[in-house]
Amino acid sequence: MLKSLFTRAALLLPFMTASVAAEPLVWQAQDANRQFIILGSIHAGDDNFYPLPAAFTTHWDSADALVVEANILKPSSARLNPAVATTAQMLSDAEKQSLAATAKQADLSSSSLLSSPPWLAAISLQMKMAEQAGLSPDRGIDLTLLKRARASQLPILELESIEQQLRLMEQLDDHGKDLLMATVNEWGEMTEQLTCLINAWQAGDQQQLATLFDNSQYNDQTDAALIIERNHDWAAQLSHDPTYQQGKFLIVVGAMHLLGQEGLPALLKQEGFSINQLSQSRQVSCD
Repeated sequence: MLKSLFTRAALLLPFMTASVAAEPLVWQAQDANRQFIILGSIHAGDDNFYPLPAAFTTHWDSADALVVEANILKPSSARLNPAVATTAQMLSDAEKQSLAATAKQADLSSSSLLSSPPWLAAISLQMKMAEQAGLSPDRGIDLTLLKRARASQLPILELESIEQQLRLMEQLDDHGKDLLMATVNEWGEMTEQLTCLINAWQAGDQQQLATLFDNSQYNDQTDAALIIERNHDWAAQLSHDPTYQQGKFLIVVGAMHLLGQEGLPALLKQEGFSINQLSQSRQVSCD
């Protein structure tokens, strides 16, 4: 579940203890003709998530465009595929009982979750958890920056469309059952995990973030679909698409997309870019 917190719903508790000497991850990738300033984002938040790191915001006025995973301000005609199996069709009786218990804690209708595809039921639970924690998508980093870009007439580019993201979720192994059951099985432990997660994100602690990432219950197929394959696609776009061959671009993607040898900075380095971390980081303890 922890991986989806940064990639799909980003359900993080408003618990901020990092010092001013540490901040969320910001990377710079550049070559002779272009510069990418990359911020690891959270998709739901509150006022305590701001201000954003100066290592990112100081480049705003000189940027040629804001690049996001998907431009959620843009109207979309994307619709669910009615042929995709529902949660009720995918779960065993025991799994349905576990889901019903979690739905009760989340104050959601279990029948509504059962009639949804498993991936959507997972996101519904996660968004409800965000709401109960006092977080809102309206204060998420992506949406906040999208609104700022629109207000300042900064061009907005997207790495994926809403339609592509929808099809991605529908094509997950067992239609996202793995995502749903990880959410259900870890529900009772989330307060402690999220406290650790938010401290690691705010401090830019890559080691702790990677540990949390590796300890989640997702299978390899879900990992590949949600993180690794998308990272490779984005790195290829940024490196080779004509749109990105000249200029300065501010890039905002989920923070888990920035980690390790399969992370976006490392993949851009393989493409020949010079890579530097612009933000200040520190280690945090979750003991």
